[in-house]
Amino acid sequence: MEDTSTDLRIGATEAQDAESYWTPQRLASATPVGGPKAAAPAGPQVGERSVTAQAVPKSAAFGGIPTVGAVFFNNGKGNHYCTASVVHSYSKSLLLTAAHCIHGGRGGGYSHNVAFVPKFDNGKRPYGIWSAKMLMVDKRWASNSDPDLDYGFIAVYPRGGRKIEQVVGYNKLAINQGVGNWVNIAGYPSRSNRPIFCKTKTARQWKYQIRMDCTGFYGGTSGSPWLLWYNSKSHTGYVNGVVGGYQEGGSVSWRSYSPYFDKDVYNLRSAADKRA
Repeated sequence: MEDTSTDLRIGATEAQDAESYWTPQRLASATPVGGPKAAAPAGPQVGERSVTAQAVPKSAAFGGIPTVGAVFFNNGKGNHYCTASVVHSYSKSLLLTAAHCIHGGRGGGYSHNVAFVPKFDNGKRPYGIWSAKMLMVDKRWASNSDPDLDYGFIAVYPRGGRKIEQVVGYNKLAINQGVGNWVNIAGYPSRSNRPIFCKTKTARQWKYQIRMDCTGFYGGTSGSPWLLWYNSKSHTGYVNGVVGGYQEGGSVSWRSYSPYFDKDVYNLRSAADKRA
């Protein structure tokens, strides 16, 4: 198995500084990474059937789920946030998000002061702040901003002697599942103080890109997990995509994209697990 990963290790002192950095005021003032998304359908795309606002599934605000939260960071251009989720690993320490949330791609570098707040809801931090221990993306994202590889992993330090999976649970990783699947998606949009949730179907965009339609996925939802086989009792599922990829997840709030999950994301998760 070829290792195409690149990573940044974060020492314990730096991680403690990151946790202290994210005061309630900084959490509240953080902005989504990237530009704002347009709100309404702008008409059909070339080669696609017309999409109307009425036909697009609608997201709804909810109280959040423990395995999904907001990930905060500084990328040299200010304090920002995306969405991330806990994904199962031997290390019990890994999060999955969009690569563009933790690395600037071609000509850029890794984000700083990276910290995860599970089930973040209107400023509430029921499980505390988890500081990053390691950030990892594919080398091809780092060198070329390849949208087909717009996913990355974050390893987090334990809190109180417990690893994050032991505290909030986890989702599993699913690869090579094709399209036309029902998925549940949770994320943190810029236009709400609360997380949103949506159930919709996936469709093929290109060979290594998939898409879904649902309203409300404004900036901040980058990295939101696309959960197959979601269990409403355990609030867990199998992550089969993240908001990212083409246009870093999409330029309008009602259509979002994801890299197609295949062996590349599986191999990157394996590399992250070994170094977590």
